[in-house]
Amino acid sequence: MAENVVKMGGSSEKKNLSGEQRLGEFLGKNRKALVCFLLVVVAAIVAYAVFFNVSTSIVKKNLDKIERIEYSLTKDAAALDESALASRRDTALSNLDPYLGKGGIVGARADMLAADIYGQKKEWEKSKEFWLKAASKGRGSYIVSLSDFNAAAACEELGQADEALALYEKVSADKDFVNRSRAAFNVGRVKESKGDYEGAASAYEGIASYGYSNDEWNDMAKTRLLDLKNKGLVK
Repeated sequence: MAENVVKMGGSSEKKNLSGEQRLGEFLGKNRKALVCFLLVVVAAIVAYAVFFNVSTSIVKKNLDKIERIEYSLTKDAAALDESALASRRDTALSNLDPYLGKGGIVGARADMLAADIYGQKKEWEKSKEFWLKAASKGRGSYIVSLSDFNAAAACEELGQADEALALYEKVSADKDFVNRSRAAFNVGRVKESKGDYEGAASAYEGIASYGYSNDEWNDMAKTRLLDLKNKGLVK
């Protein structure tokens, strides 16, 4: 009987413990486990901070190297003959090679420079290839639309009007792209060259809705639209 009374008394005391007392009792019993857990968390945070700082430093160093490659390519280029320029381009492409396979901003930046160089060399298939690679690595940034726009230009050089049109239409849908009206004008221009005059007119008319003031591409679009109407190709 006495045993029952002791047990009941112990149970009653536990029931009457406050929330703060219960927390203290829990912490006391699990102190070692909690300390180990906190140490693991702190170690993980420190490891991530070190990794982030190292990664950021590596990215910056690689971008600096790519910038130096570009500088070596363009420094006093206006004074060089074609033979010297060709030599610089080949050297730049060779120096870029270690960065072309990388992902993220480093790979995208290297791809963009390579695409530009191949464009200077009139190697449009290669230029297109690297512009599209840059776009695939620059997700969520201005790089995507800029690279797609230039890839579209390369497609036109290759006579790939349908692919160029698809890329121009994609870019013209990007409200944040600085050359959006130019992309839309190119949509109209390519459609016009394909004989799709109604589609061209629609693209030209749409530029006005972008709300840009003193936009030369909107002015050119109005001129093209007027010409199409005067020729009776659209209403």
